[in-house]
Amino acid sequence: MANDKKGSEVPAHMTAVASRYLVAGERTVWQGKPATIVIIGRGVLLTILGIAILVSMGLSQDWPSIAIAVVACLLMIVVDKRYGLFIGLTGIVAVAVVAILGSNGAIWLLTVPLALALIYLMANVIYLSRVLFIISDQRIITRYGIISLRYAELDIDRIQNVTVLQPWYERILGYGDFYFATSGEKGGIDYQRPGIKLMSGGAVTWEDVGKPFDVVRKVNEVIHPVSGISREAIVVGPPPGIKDAEERLRQLSDLSVKGLISQQEYQQRRDEILRQL
Repeated sequence: MANDKKGSEVPAHMTAVASRYLVAGERTVWQGKPATIVIIGRGVLLTILGIAILVSMGLSQDWPSIAIAVVACLLMIVVDKRYGLFIGLTGIVAVAVVAILGSNGAIWLLTVPLALALIYLMANVIYLSRVLFIISDQRIITRYGIISLRYAELDIDRIQNVTVLQPWYERILGYGDFYFATSGEKGGIDYQRPGIKLMSGGAVTWEDVGKPFDVVRKVNEVIHPVSGISREAIVVGPPPGIKDAEERLRQLSDLSVKGLISQQEYQQRRDEILRQL
């Protein structure tokens, strides 16, 4: 484990990935992805249901087989309310056509919902390999995409509050959705895409994050440092004397050691204090 600062343990290989997006003096506090059980699990369930439709209607076109196939289509809608809805409705149409025309010449239609489910599973595998959530001591960073790569960052100072949404089924599986409320800017990423949403009210959303309350603790450690010294604790003004300058330099050094300010900020504020002596 790479432990740069207290409360910021991140696996070494994950830190290496995050370092591509960090500036000098910035450190990773947490890095992760959406829960695999959710992203991959949905595709696996849709694929299993697609197989159930094909097998049930392929063996016979009697009423029990039709009922099983229709139930499988309806379950697809429950599994995923967006893509599952489309695949499930496609399955219902295919089942209806095969039930009316019989297996002669129409049985191939039953492979359509299965093929769509497999495409959905493949897309989710690619998506999971590219999405990335990072909390640093300065920013919230988000990367996602399947074909096109999308990237967004949010300064810690702009975060107003953090909300976790965790319905009962997400609580059982141990994941939830994050809403980082900002000062109101919508940002530049399509808020209808999965994985990240920059809502019209200014909230950045991370969906399906595992152990959400552990991540909340990491965010709060950055927003509200336990040292009690804020990043703006050093106020540059008329120098009251050398003793006061020494105290301000000591506080500035503490901020730098704790990683609450970058090396560049440290040097700039140190130079300003020294110039006023």
